[in-house]
Amino acid sequence: MATQPDLTAAGGDRPTPEEAARNAPLLAGYDYDRYPSSITGFTGLNLQRVFVRRQMRAVRARVGPRGNFKGAIARLSDGALVAAACRRIDERGLFGIHVYRSADRGSTWDEIGEDPLYGKEMSLTALPDDALLLTVESTVPGYPSMTFADDPTRMFYHRSADGGRTWDTGSIDGPGKPRNVLVEPDGSLLMARPRCSAYLHRLYSLQGRPFAPSPDLELSRSADGGRTWQSTTGRVAWQVTTFGEVSIARLPGGRLLASLRTNPPGTEGEGQQVTYLTRSDDGGATWCAPWPMTNLAEVQVNLLVLRDDRLLATYTNYHLPFGVCAVVSDDGGRTWSFDAPVQLALSADCYTGWPVTVELDDGVFITCYMITAFLNEPPDPKGVQRSVCEVVRWRLP
Repeated sequence: MATQPDLTAAGGDRPTPEEAARNAPLLAGYDYDRYPSSITGFTGLNLQRVFVRRQMRAVRARVGPRGNFKGAIARLSDGALVAAACRRIDERGLFGIHVYRSADRGSTWDEIGEDPLYGKEMSLTALPDDALLLTVESTVPGYPSMTFADDPTRMFYHRSADGGRTWDTGSIDGPGKPRNVLVEPDGSLLMARPRCSAYLHRLYSLQGRPFAPSPDLELSRSADGGRTWQSTTGRVAWQVTTFGEVSIARLPGGRLLASLRTNPPGTEGEGQQVTYLTRSDDGGATWCAPWPMTNLAEVQVNLLVLRDDRLLATYTNYHLPFGVCAVVSDDGGRTWSFDAPVQLALSADCYTGWPVTVELDDGVFITCYMITAFLNEPPDPKGVQRSVCEVVRWRLP
């Protein structure tokens, strides 16, 4: 049975009614239709705040050349790191994927991939035998021509048995993508995706396939290292059908926690989106009514259970300061350290994010992400050369 929602959960740094009233005149006059995806820079920012800065040393490095976009990272058993970054390769917006390896804890990176790979919005998972599983989004939502797939209603994945140099490709039904793939204690794999998000209706129409939007999750499991998958439905206690970017974590004690990105009722645009959390006590068969984790414009959450059983969430700010942040939960996701988020990276504008973090043996973290590093150069409408993929090595305060 699904647990009940925790209505006392933190919900990010959400303004109180009094603060919202004070914010209103400061935010008056915005015509959100004039801003791409309603992102003004102040959308979702509680202006009734001052920030107390504390700087800490970190090691930051670029992964590949200028123009690399969103990435993902995994750690092999010998300590080596493998990262995959996508890069736009033609005017239609198709993305190719480049694979890199680091033997010095992320300080330097060498490109090692030998096979042509395509896709974006990846997850990268190191399996118990050091094989790698890379899931990809095959089609950019809203732009059906931006695809490498013969059937874009399927999700594609790549599997490498040699540390990321060569890859085999497979696919499963449904184009939804996971933020991460969970390696279970018995070595099997679990990923959660939207079962049939309304965002994907156009893809099915173009393929002539029937489409019925669903508020539920699809739980896919593999017992053979990602070669084959079996899927079941996870019933979610809500009616929202426009959600995505599902990250999943198995908490100490066995409960599953998942993050979901969507718009609260009555809102539109990425600047108005929120990350919700939902729990399952029965292995993913049923999920409680989701509750807000973040404030507006804080999205792309990636969940990671740490060795000390705390829960780390790395996420993206689509409000100022643009970039990538991290918060920690000591109570299994009920409350988070939003009063003191760790700003891991700053971006020149809102085109940033997709953070993914791995934990090293000594309590150090490596987070992979992308930012806009070159704001006005070149003035390409697609921003092909404005983005970079980076990693930062850091510790929690």
